[in-house]
Amino acid sequence: MSSPTLDDLEAAKAALQAALARQDSYDGNNPNKYATLVREARERVAALTRTLKASGVLARTDHERLEARLDAAFPGTGHRDRVTFEGKRYERWWSPATRSLSGQPMTWNKGWTFVETTGSGAD
Repeated sequence: MSSPTLDDLEAAKAALQAALARQDSYDGNNPNKYATLVREARERVAALTRTLKASGVLARTDHERLEARLDAAFPGTGHRDRVTFEGKRYERWWSPATRSLSGQPMTWNKGWTFVETTGSGAD
């Protein structure tokens, strides 16, 4: 399979807009109609964006570059784990990105937050 392109991302965004339009225009009796289609389209856009940023086709923000360096330095960190990196404290967080119709997490967002130190030494 070839590397994704900006055209692939634009096509995925168009598919997401089409899925959202179908969901919005649906006036039937099923409140979950097209929910899977919309979720899968959102996941595709997110995956393509991540891949294009990782390959350098799309520019990363300063924070995204910092998170990539933190991920490389601390690959096994869990939710609320705190680390010291370049003299500063950071905390790993995870949150559900998508949920199933029953409410269970299906995919996860992850990131890092800068932690202010209080000076007491007990973070």
